[in-house]
Amino acid sequence: MVLRIDPDDLTALLSAVRERENGAFERLLDLYRPLLVSTVASFGDDDGVMMQEATIALYHAACKYREGRGTTFGLFAAICVKNALRSTLRRMGKPIDAPIDETVVESEALDPESTLITAETVRAFFTLCAELLSPFEFRVVTRRLDGFSNREIADQLGKTEKSVSNAIGRGVKKIRERLPDFLS
Repeated sequence: MVLRIDPDDLTALLSAVRERENGAFERLLDLYRPLLVSTVASFGDDDGVMMQEATIALYHAACKYREGRGTTFGLFAAICVKNALRSTLRRMGKPIDAPIDETVVESEALDPESTLITAETVRAFFTLCAELLSPFEFRVVTRRLDGFSNREIADQLGKTEKSVSNAIGRGVKKIRERLPDFLS
């Protein structure tokens, strides 16, 4: 799914949402409703709770997003919404049915080539992580990126929460050291 939004208009709209201007979030919600609907559908929502959670996650994403950190708002919002929905399902004690996929949502992409380049960048990033990190660090970091808490990861892997926390710290340090090379 590619939403076509002028980057300057999106920046102004996000600023208006953060400043709580009247109607700003409603305009953002109208633009990103297709993303929310398709993401909620992939989780099998049947009672509207997940759509509410997705809407709240979009609002939080708009408030937290900052340009210049290497990702677009569309991708950031998609990740935030998916993570919020996974967390909601875990809290409800339901299985997480939505597969973790390589779908990339680009709000500012103007053509399919931009989306393809971004998808290739994401794959290259995960390949770099697999090369840099130990197998344990990679499993921990990818689970953390999928929205699991340190406690949940520790339970899944049969490790202590402290060892999970240490693995995340080591992994993030290794990634940060190589990230400038990766981005150039």
